[in-house]
Amino acid sequence: VSVLTMYNGIGLETARGSGTNGYVQRNLSFLRKHKDRVDYKSEEELKKLDEQLIKQPNKEILDHERKRKVELKCMEMQVLMEEQGYSAEDIEKKVTMFREMLVNKEGVSEPVVEKDASGRPIAKESHQIAQATAEKNARLKEAFGIGDSYVDGSSFDPNRKAKEEQAKAVAMAQKKYAIVRES
Repeated sequence: VSVLTMYNGIGLETARGSGTNGYVQRNLSFLRKHKDRVDYKSEEELKKLDEQLIKQPNKEILDHERKRKVELKCMEMQVLMEEQGYSAEDIEKKVTMFREMLVNKEGVSEPVVEKDASGRPIAKESHQIAQATAEKNARLKEAFGIGDSYVDGSSFDPNRKAKEEQAKAVAMAQKKYAIVRES
């Protein structure tokens, strides 16, 4: 007795007398029920997903990284002066002056992104990458003339034109008063 291999209980035990070779194929015309159901996301879920995609850089971490680099340079100078035989008071005084100069020169409070020869930012950490991306997006928005009041998907709003005209009128009124105050 010859037995053909069955696939999950599907197929013939033997091809004898069936007029076929016993080859089992998938039914391509079968419709599955779970494709009928569409899973829509709510506005809150969409906002959470957008926030996850566009991560803002953590300013404290970036400031800490800049301060750490300044302290590293100061420590290298201190070790170098100790090897050259300077007194402890001289070392402390010169390192303090060097630290102040570095803080004033590099501006520890303002972010500085290192750039390579072609002007592209060199970012190694996630917060540096997020900062470089935010700067790039700001330059693109400025280049395309996209204002701060722009909202994604606003072009589908039927009342968009009226809202934009109202916002422009308010902005012009504020601008007008600012000019009067200056003169």
